[in-house]
Amino acid sequence: MKGKTPHSPLNRDCERLLVHFADPIRRPLPDIPLPEPEQIKRLVAAADNHGVLPSLVRGLSDLIEREAERAGEPEPPALKAARSELEAARLQLAYQTGFQIKTLYHTRRVMAAFSAQGVIGALVKGAAFAQRLYSEPSLRTFTDADILVPVEHRFEAAEIMRSLGFILSEFEDRKGKDYHEQKWLLPPRHDVMIEVHSNLVHSPKLRGTMSIRYEDVCAAGGGDCNDATALLFVAATHGAIGHQLDRLQHLVDVMQAARGVAGPIDEDRLARVSERCGVTLAVAGALELAGKTFREPRCINLARKLMPSPFARLPGQLLSPGLVVRSQSQARGRGSWRRKLFRQALKIA
Repeated sequence: MKGKTPHSPLNRDCERLLVHFADPIRRPLPDIPLPEPEQIKRLVAAADNHGVLPSLVRGLSDLIEREAERAGEPEPPALKAARSELEAARLQLAYQTGFQIKTLYHTRRVMAAFSAQGVIGALVKGAAFAQRLYSEPSLRTFTDADILVPVEHRFEAAEIMRSLGFILSEFEDRKGKDYHEQKWLLPPRHDVMIEVHSNLVHSPKLRGTMSIRYEDVCAAGGGDCNDATALLFVAATHGAIGHQLDRLQHLVDVMQAARGVAGPIDEDRLARVSERCGVTLAVAGALELAGKTFREPRCINLARKLMPSPFARLPGQLLSPGLVVRSQSQARGRGSWRRKLFRQALKIA
């Protein structure tokens, strides 16, 4: 997440609504009254920061309609104000959707050029999750596109990106070739970013204990990078290693992918690849936290199968659902030490 301003803290009912509506699967409305307009504004800001604004807007619309039926005519001023906040959020989503369509258009250009030149690549992370894990792709927002290539293809991939008119961001040009991630921008507006990875563990320091290559993601999916197990492997490691699970969006991705993991064969494959890559605690921890946050037994059961020892509970002890919910608010500093401990635990697990 880039450039988001921490939102004002939410009250307890709004925190419950944020988590409830973050689930892309529509559930019965909770027995919580419609928040006051100022709280709705905070709730929308929180959902935007957490990357779950589309599903919140859908749920908030249902909640407003329920309250309108109860209130009758004439409609109370508070309800009219709530509709105004909802409309503003919808306009914001319309802009985001247009941006995402533009990003996907250029991503397809890149993937086609890779294929024509014999460069293997797989779409991973947000753009891939939107298309493969969500019933409506618009429910999953993303700010860029990510392509994973085998390490031996990364220099060819860079040449193709240049040939298509992309330029490296200034920061990326300074990081060096050992970082295994390049952020490419499209002039003149630089509003389209495509990241090309040859390892999903970017930092050389972290790769001393863990590594996730193109071949590993394919192996997790039984040879298919688009398989639900491969998507779960990427979602869990990206959220845990890259972001210390600081947004609800990461947990929703994990939950959606876990719901698609078919059975024991997929589970065993996930366990083998996670252990080989040194990321078992990251995957199990992400599943455990997603399961606790959304009360999704499928996630918790998978976490316990991956790592049955009490050590697997460590992420859940350091990162609680409440800490995740408040991680994008102005009170987020209170849990920073827990995230640092979590990151250290991933290194030594």
